[in-house]
Amino acid sequence: MTKRLDEATERAARADARALEAEAEATGPYPPDTRVTRPNRPSRMFNLRLTEEQFTELQELAREHHLPMSTMARSWLLERLDQERRAS
Repeated sequence: MTKRLDEATERAARADARALEAEAEATGPYPPDTRVTRPNRPSRMFNLRLTEEQFTELQELAREHHLPMSTMARSWLLERLDQERRAS
């Protein structure tokens, strides 16, 4: 069953949202630690063999972090690539 807000609360929530949107500065500079990426670039598939135990462990960790397994694995791989780049 879906609950709805009463009309006064809904109007107030919408007014608050509009006020926050109006205050948001879309033209200001990005914070210094912001990294701009280009989504939807051509990508390549990479298959990886894991033991059943490794697969299960990765699956459980991804679930704990509320991430898809592939996202967690990709994140770890990219972090390691960054470390290797900085070390050389």
